[in-house]
Amino acid sequence: MEAANQIFILFIIMFIGVIAKKQGIINENVEKSMSTLLIRIGMPAMVLSASSIAYSSEILPNMLSIFLVTAVSYIVIIGFGMISSSLFKFEKNTANVYISLIVFANVGFMGYPVARALYGEIGVFYTSIVNLIFSVMMWTYGILLYNSKEKINFKSLTNIGTISSLLGIVLFLLQVSIPAPILSALDLTGRITTPLSMLLIGALIANLKIKALFSDWKIYWTSFIKLLFIPMVTALLLKLLNFNDIVVSICTIMAAMPSAATNAIFANEFDVNPTFASVGVFITTLLCIITLPLIIYFFI
Repeated sequence: MEAANQIFILFIIMFIGVIAKKQGIINENVEKSMSTLLIRIGMPAMVLSASSIAYSSEILPNMLSIFLVTAVSYIVIIGFGMISSSLFKFEKNTANVYISLIVFANVGFMGYPVARALYGEIGVFYTSIVNLIFSVMMWTYGILLYNSKEKINFKSLTNIGTISSLLGIVLFLLQVSIPAPILSALDLTGRITTPLSMLLIGALIANLKIKALFSDWKIYWTSFIKLLFIPMVTALLLKLLNFNDIVVSICTIMAAMPSAATNAIFANEFDVNPTFASVGVFITTLLCIITLPLIIYFFI
């Protein structure tokens, strides 16, 4: 019940974001500023403050388990995407966008707030491991999906999200104590991430044209796979393999996140079926209001 209440609170804030966008309080310029503030300040501060958790014997094994499960999940989902897109005879660009939509989830703007709401600082810390793998995969395999001629720019891997995730893990492993005033400042700054993320997602949903919901059956299929099939299989397999509750929970919740906005950004940048990508991101974000509580209630 407590988990359901926390998720409900997040969605209330998201709904406030919808209203703010409809009323003109949030416009495109504000959205860009909010996004920049989250990526460059809010999320890094939250991750670094979470690294101050006390060491316990189960944290390191959990870290390794989450890293392994996440890495294997990427490989399996990519394979599933390639096979299913081939069976449905998707055109090449559509197939690549489809694979990207089901592989790359919104770990940053939604994953961190949900993990913090449900599990506190330790949830944020474990999510930073998932986000680290996301960043590496998105800027290597992900960018090749949208432009096979594009060279992998390894400088892109040294972004603020990757650096803060790595630094947070190193600080924890070395048990480096962050001075109290700095830690408090990071914690307070990091706390803007949850409400600001939900407001931003609400504002983005407000842009959605309702007709887009009914325009393409592939959106329904993509949403089902991303929001229900993958997290359900993840939860059932991890429980079958006797992973502990926190590993099952974190991996399942991250698998249940909607498609990352980066999908739409890359699709627009390289002109690879940008409509399908944009609608896919918006629809999965919208539908997760229903699917995420269901996944948490029945599988966690």
